[in-house]
Amino acid sequence: MEVGAQGLAQTNYLVRSAAFAYLFVVLAVVLWECGAPPLAWGLMVLQFLVYPHLVYWRARLSPRPTRAELDNLFLDAALLAAWCAALGFPTWLTFGVVSATTLNAVVNRGLQGLAWSITCSAGGAVLWILVRGLHYAPQTSDLVTTLCILGVFAYVAMVGAVVHAQNRRLAATRDALRRSEESFRLIAEHAADLIGMVDGEGRWLYTSPSYERILEPDDLAAGTNAFRKVHPEDADAVLTAVLRSSVTAKPRDLTMRIADKEGRVRQYKTRIQALAGNGGRRVLLVSQDVTDLRDSEERVSLAAKALETLTQAVVITGADGTIFSVNRAFTELTGFTREEVVGQSEKSIRNAMQAPAYYDEIYAAVLRDDYWSGTTWARRKNGTVYREWRMVRAVRDANGAITYFMMVFSEVGAGPSPTVDITTPNPLLRG
Repeated sequence: MEVGAQGLAQTNYLVRSAAFAYLFVVLAVVLWECGAPPLAWGLMVLQFLVYPHLVYWRARLSPRPTRAELDNLFLDAALLAAWCAALGFPTWLTFGVVSATTLNAVVNRGLQGLAWSITCSAGGAVLWILVRGLHYAPQTSDLVTTLCILGVFAYVAMVGAVVHAQNRRLAATRDALRRSEESFRLIAEHAADLIGMVDGEGRWLYTSPSYERILEPDDLAAGTNAFRKVHPEDADAVLTAVLRSSVTAKPRDLTMRIADKEGRVRQYKTRIQALAGNGGRRVLLVSQDVTDLRDSEERVSLAAKALETLTQAVVITGADGTIFSVNRAFTELTGFTREEVVGQSEKSIRNAMQAPAYYDEIYAAVLRDDYWSGTTWARRKNGTVYREWRMVRAVRDANGAITYFMMVFSEVGAGPSPTVDITTPNPLLRG
């Protein structure tokens, strides 16, 4: 009745307690029929009513409860065989006791348990004979014989019921495991990400079908070096990460480059996770192709650098007018820093030298034509006035909705400055 560590002790405790209680009744009849002395009755109480609880707690308190409980089975066989020898080896009682202890040992320990159980039974009987001599009385009363036959039948039925329940649990566990494996395989076989499993030395154990898109079959064969197509500059770092993860069981993340079967170098963000089991460590690799993302990031970085090199001031806002970005030329021309304007509304940097209706007309033109340009007067943060050329352009998405506004402006040739009150406060400078 093999189950978990504490579960085995608990299951055998219930079976042993019930069986020994029944044996107590049978032996009580035997001792009463033969007029046994009080010492025999006392020993029987200890053996059949106290002993099952003692060995149960021995197993529960042991650092190796499963091993302790399996050893208890052999102790059962030896002690019960000694009782059979003490009673003269009554046929049905001896058959029932030896059959029950042997069956229990075989269920829990297989053929090795069979051999050990028979050996322990023989040892217990021989030890009693050496101490008290051989006594042989095979006959029993009809009552004792009937009780023994019923006891054997009940014990076999009880053990069968326990084994059946465990088989049902094992079958349910196997079904659940199979469903889980099928789900994992379905995900792995249809996932765009690369999913692979290697041993602690970096050799392939499993690769998802997605690997076949980038590597040749020879590169994916079980047992081959999983990282032979990794860029030489990354291979050592990847193998080191796998070895460390297999030892420490801690997950790791890294980026590696792989040369695909067409010779292109792709970048993959890889998660390395050690999995314990099957007598050793296996390492799961989940890799996501980030080549296009990295290329996009590089393009964005190049665009940002190009924006910084422009001599014209640039302001980029969202569709609602919130300022997302400004370049260095903007800060140099206006005197406002990035921190002062990013996240603010575009209206906050209007210089108040034109009426609000002026800006309304500009954005009405942009909404209609996606573009407006012209010259106007403007004022810097420090209050000085300059003439600027300004262009405003709307940026739309694939559905035609405006996503951004881009404003480009610069200082233009000198002309007569208008008469203005330069003490008029700028909205950004209001306290």
